[in-house]
Amino acid sequence: MTESEGRLSADVIHQEGGIVEQVSGDEVHVSQSGVRSISGEQLSVWQSGVWHAEAQDIELQQSAVVGVRGESVSLESSASAVSIAEYGELSNSRAGIVIGGELNLSNSPSLIVLARQVNGNVETVLDTRGALLAGVAAGVISGVFYLLTSMLRGPRD
Repeated sequence: MTESEGRLSADVIHQEGGIVEQVSGDEVHVSQSGVRSISGEQLSVWQSGVWHAEAQDIELQQSAVVGVRGESVSLESSASAVSIAEYGELSNSRAGIVIGGELNLSNSPSLIVLARQVNGNVETVLDTRGALLAGVAAGVISGVFYLLTSMLRGPRD
């Protein structure tokens, strides 16, 4: 294992407590820690705060993450601002934006869900159709403001 300036790198890492800038390894287990960036093949995070996590398989329990991306992402009693996964499972969790191929949601409200297939009770502010309509509305409003400001400025010399 190498450790320099808050960076940990090894095949297998067990990080318990403390704050670490970056953790990378094939198999990473983080418990009661704060980590800015985690990468690897298999990540397991328990009662921790993470800024960014990226791996093949990710499991978060009672944790918070700003951005998570993986082939398979599982959140149990956790919170995420943005989650991107081919296969995602959220149970008793909260999420801002969830993007995936197949999502299984259980008691996990979110702001926006974009997926090919969603299983479970979905509680969203915006679904795929709503997000599309919100984007179109934002584009129209931006265009109208641009035209109005152009008209108020008058012709340019």
